[in-house]
Amino acid sequence: MKWSITKSKIFSHCQRKWYYSEIMASPKSKDPLRREAYLLKQLQSLHAWRGSIVDKVIERFIIPSIRAKQLPSEDQVNDYCTRLMENQIAFGKARMHQRPNMTKSKGSDAYCAFFDLEYNGGLDEGKLAVAKEDARTALRNLMQTDFLKSIMEKSSCIIAQRQLTFKLDRFTVSCTPDLIVFYYDAPPLIVDWKVHFFANADSWLQLGVYAVVLSKVKPHRDFPDKARYMSEDAARIRMLEYQLLKNEQREYSISCEDEADIYDHIFKSCIDIDGVAGEKKYDVLDVSQFQTARSPQFCERCQFKRICWKPTPTATRFLLQEVWS
Repeated sequence: MKWSITKSKIFSHCQRKWYYSEIMASPKSKDPLRREAYLLKQLQSLHAWRGSIVDKVIERFIIPSIRAKQLPSEDQVNDYCTRLMENQIAFGKARMHQRPNMTKSKGSDAYCAFFDLEYNGGLDEGKLAVAKEDARTALRNLMQTDFLKSIMEKSSCIIAQRQLTFKLDRFTVSCTPDLIVFYYDAPPLIVDWKVHFFANADSWLQLGVYAVVLSKVKPHRDFPDKARYMSEDAARIRMLEYQLLKNEQREYSISCEDEADIYDHIFKSCIDIDGVAGEKKYDVLDVSQFQTARSPQFCERCQFKRICWKPTPTATRFLLQEVWS
């Protein structure tokens, strides 16, 4: 089983959503229900979309420029962002993700699917305009600071959106930090971009998990010499949450005791998920064994509510049994 902080949060809020996302959804299955679950999994709210736009602009345009020691201008970043948004909006409005042979690799950076088109009858153009301006504001705030310039001048290696994994007992722990910055003479820095106005109480835990995984991961080929910057102590790794809309940076740290608590949190979460799903596959698992969310608000925002609220064959069978009895 592969564990991540995001999957853990989904499971804690709604086991059934976790089942639809991690067990049922399949891009290659010929089962129409599994294909439908996969397509629903791609749906994004406008709030999530604006964040993904910012992440992609930083990953695909800004960071490659920094690696080449050429910090882009604010206008260049805005132009790239605008083109990306226009391409994704056109792709999303046409619902191209639903085409039979469409894949994420074929859709490339234009690939996009909107929750509101699936469930709310269309995109609210006013809310869409706000989301677009928020994305531009977030990137403008970033470009108007010395943060990127400092990284470009002082770093030895910069890596964006890299999946990291390590084995914890029989489980695979996975995470994908927004940015990892390695230095010649200092511990690495993990950066998590946020594109919202409200504080996130889970940021410390999220960044702490990133630090723990980075301290344990087998160095990738493009990582610097591990012996120069890391040890088994995740507490040495620096962590930064960057609230881009408010242009605020928040530094976090973990102690050795915190590191042990984070391991315990990961392992307990793995055991909880494993206790329900185990290593069983889709053909063996029954959706009815997964608990649903307790909050109606969570259900309303869920991509899978269309299939979740349908009577399942199992549920229908149980209902008939009650009627017959």
